[in-house]
Amino acid sequence: MNPNKVLFVDDESNVLSAIRRVVQDEKYMPFFAGSGAEALTIMEDNEFSVIVTDMRMPVMDGLTLLKIVKEQYPRTVRVVLSGFTQLSQMLVTINQGEIFKFITKPWTASDELLPVIQQAIDYYNLQIERDTLTDNLAAKNIAYQNIFKAMEEKKAQEKSELRHLYKISVLLFSLWKKNIAIVADKSADQQIRQDEIIHIAEVIYLTYLNQLPTIINSRTSSALISEIITNCDNHLVINNISKEELKTKGNHNYLVMMFKILWHILPEKQEKINCNLVQNKQSDGRVKLDFSIDLKDYIFAPHDENQLKIACALFNKIGAFYNMGVSLEYVEKELSCVHINWEISEV
Repeated sequence: MNPNKVLFVDDESNVLSAIRRVVQDEKYMPFFAGSGAEALTIMEDNEFSVIVTDMRMPVMDGLTLLKIVKEQYPRTVRVVLSGFTQLSQMLVTINQGEIFKFITKPWTASDELLPVIQQAIDYYNLQIERDTLTDNLAAKNIAYQNIFKAMEEKKAQEKSELRHLYKISVLLFSLWKKNIAIVADKSADQQIRQDEIIHIAEVIYLTYLNQLPTIINSRTSSALISEIITNCDNHLVINNISKEELKTKGNHNYLVMMFKILWHILPEKQEKINCNLVQNKQSDGRVKLDFSIDLKDYIFAPHDENQLKIACALFNKIGAFYNMGVSLEYVEKELSCVHINWEISEV
């Protein structure tokens, strides 16, 4: 901890010299000024614990100086050392300058000056400790409030996810029931294809369960693109059309999961698949991401197309919880593109 600083102000050089001799062995750092103006100049570059000033000085008297110090440096403890002891003036000084102590001249070092200065320093240190404790308590209080708020938000999110999960489960059970009801009327080949569709639903459902509870994190555009490409075995080429580097906050894991599953259920693996990303800032401060996966080079059998439709339907059902959507685009009745849209908060 830095030593306390004490400023002594008096227009009489012999008084300052006497004070200098008395305080030279004290633990605090003494400073000396011969006028109020000089004192204020020194105070601009130093943080003083205590100021000790004479009252009767030319140009700027002690009362004027103390009023300025009170306004500009309210923590500095103010002490008067003066031979001017008229009661009315002393009361004005005490009331307007909020004086800690009033020492009259002539003074004794051991009985008056040094004890009063030490008391003033102790009082200053107590103020600093109090203010530090108050600031620390306020900071901790804010931190605790933020923790409690985050916990409440997490609980609310988990409850909402459970309700959403229930709806997804109802959808899957409905799908399985339909499959059981019609499987007896199908050929063996059709039953195999139906089982594959159920398998797609199972993969999506279990992969989604595995990434719960939802992790809300932040990603830059380039980091998100890199993560998607890595999870698609580096076969996806994503072109950021807007060329803008944005930072978004949301459930990026679910978006990556959709890309990964879509890539793995495509009927045949191309060496490279093109995907365009368009980023649009909305008026409400959110960002709309539009991924367009080019499928024009693929030839889809009805079974493969049905798998993709089932996957997109499930992705939409789950993704609605996160403001995500998936749609298929057809050109002349041929599957041409998969669109993945996401409205997300910008950081």
